[in-house]
Amino acid sequence: MNGFRKLQQRLREEGWYVGWNLPCCQSCAWGELPYEFEDGTEVDFAKVLFNHSQDCEVDYVYVDCEECEGTSCASCEWVGSVKTTNETGEFDDSVDGFVCHTPEQQNSSTFCFAGDKQGVKNLKAILPIIEECGCSIYWNGKGDTRPDISW
Repeated sequence: MNGFRKLQQRLREEGWYVGWNLPCCQSCAWGELPYEFEDGTEVDFAKVLFNHSQDCEVDYVYVDCEECEGTSCASCEWVGSVKTTNETGEFDDSVDGFVCHTPEQQNSSTFCFAGDKQGVKNLKAILPIIEECGCSIYWNGKGDTRPDISW
C-alpha cells in the first residue's frame, strides 16, 4: 500500500474524507463531494482533502500520424496527428473527458481542502499523521494555497 492509500485510510479513521480524481476542476469537485460516508456518517466539509482530474491527468502529446506522415487520413481522423503518451499502465477514466493517473502511478499531487479558518486549523492538526503515513507536505500554512503532498 503506497503512502497515499495509507494516508487515505488513516485520515478516514480521523473522520476525514480523502478523495482522488474528483470530477474536473476545483469548482466541480467541491460540488461532487459526498454528503455521507459509506457507513452513513456525515462528511464534515471542514475535514476534506482531495484532488481533481486536472491534478492527476495523463500528459498526452500529438505526433505525426505514421499512416499519412502528418498530412491527413482516416487513421488519424483527418487531422494529421495522433494522441499518444510515453506512459504505460491502466489509467483511471472514471471521469468523463479525462484520462488520469492512479495514486499508484503518481508520487505526488496538489490537493484541495477547506481554506477557511476551521479548515486550516484541521489541516494543521493532521500534519503529523501525513508524515506518519510516509508522506511529505509542502504548504505555506494558509487557506489560500493548496498543499502539495508527496508519497
